[in-house]
Amino acid sequence: MKLYNIPASPFAARVRILLRAKGQTMEMLTPPAPAEFRQITPLGKVPALVRDDGSVLPESEVICHYLDDTLPGPKLYPVDTDARVASELIVRLADLYFAVPLSDFFTQLFTAPDDRAAMQAIIPDIARGLKYLDLHVGQDGFAAAGRFTHADCALPPMLFYAGGMLSAVAGDDLMAKRLRLAAYWQAIQQQPAVSAVLDEMRQALKKYQSKLQAGQ
Repeated sequence: MKLYNIPASPFAARVRILLRAKGQTMEMLTPPAPAEFRQITPLGKVPALVRDDGSVLPESEVICHYLDDTLPGPKLYPVDTDARVASELIVRLADLYFAVPLSDFFTQLFTAPDDRAAMQAIIPDIARGLKYLDLHVGQDGFAAAGRFTHADCALPPMLFYAGGMLSAVAGDDLMAKRLRLAAYWQAIQQQPAVSAVLDEMRQALKKYQSKLQAGQ
């Protein structure tokens, strides 16, 4: 199997964390130009998994569940009902209430960086997503279920983007107000699978920023 991947993408990072947590590796493919990529996967988004039969599976959470079922290594999707529901809730909250406004914020940042008012208008929705996560995130260093699960693959790459420019526009550290979530963020970065992928994301952003500066 092979994975279409962009190192800075939080959704591609989710899959890479799962692979590392399971002790697995996979060939990473850089997506071609958008029109060509849509011929490969109509959604035109990363990640996209090329399975051994040549079929292409989109959507990070679906890919993660498939890989957890088919690859060796620890199972990251809990079987116990309570544990499964707790971990699924974190992923659902992250995807619906945090990732969506976060994506809107960075789209605005990259397309109209001088329009601070438009970016500022998105901050309350991002803060709301962080609030929901803070209400439900685990207090033992893991997102849910008392152990490393698929929720710990999904949440850290999104929290990675909660600082930096976002905090500058908001005027303060949004996550610092959410004590449970802030404690989780500090703890989960110590997990080897997470720390390695976050480092990949940092390096990818540095390269992107260098390109922007070179083009100025």
